[in-house]
Amino acid sequence: MEKRRSWTARGEMQEADKAVIQALVNKNLVAARILVTGEVHERYIGDAAVRLLVNINDTLYENGAVFEPLFVQTKDNTIRMTRFDPDVVWRWFHPDILVRLVADEAARLHVDIDPLGMDHFDFYEEVVNCIRKKADLGIPIAWKDSDLDTYYTALYLSCLILFGKPGYLDIPVAQYFAQPAVVECLVEMDYRFLTTAELNKLEELGKKYCHIQALTNPELKFIVSLYERNRV
Repeated sequence: MEKRRSWTARGEMQEADKAVIQALVNKNLVAARILVTGEVHERYIGDAAVRLLVNINDTLYENGAVFEPLFVQTKDNTIRMTRFDPDVVWRWFHPDILVRLVADEAARLHVDIDPLGMDHFDFYEEVVNCIRKKADLGIPIAWKDSDLDTYYTALYLSCLILFGKPGYLDIPVAQYFAQPAVVECLVEMDYRFLTTAELNKLEELGKKYCHIQALTNPELKFIVSLYERNRV
């Protein structure tokens, strides 16, 4: 079976990217926070770090590379890495720096992650694992008629908690967690246990679709049903 890529992986890393990443770590550790997740909101790192990320792309061309820029600005006011694989990127700079960067990201999301005890080469898988333990396989409390940010955040997070599958509405997990509105919802979020009937349905779907990496329609339909006020 093909090895599953991490949730935050995007594109294929190039050897020339290594020089860019190492230069970034040496110049500005605030800007280097992007190396944990592959995408950060501009508000989180500030204007100076944003300018550095955009300008440091020149390191590629100075070394003769012809690839597209590694760091790009998006319409969502984030900076995104066009190529990112934590299993590769995290090995390109000193582990002590990674520990510091992971601690910064954990503080941003208000989760208790031990940088030295991570089980995944993916920060957001660690985040969801922490939430899953805290919620005891519960789901965020929200309703279909809750405000849009709360409802959307709850649905997306439930897909991660219950099925381990990002990509609700075709939104990559790094893009989801980078949004300040999502972080604000997460800080205030409470959770509820699943009922026996819901747990049975979850088990049934897990057996049927666990081999499919993408979120399936039956799984999504189940998630949405959990937020109907008239659910059984």
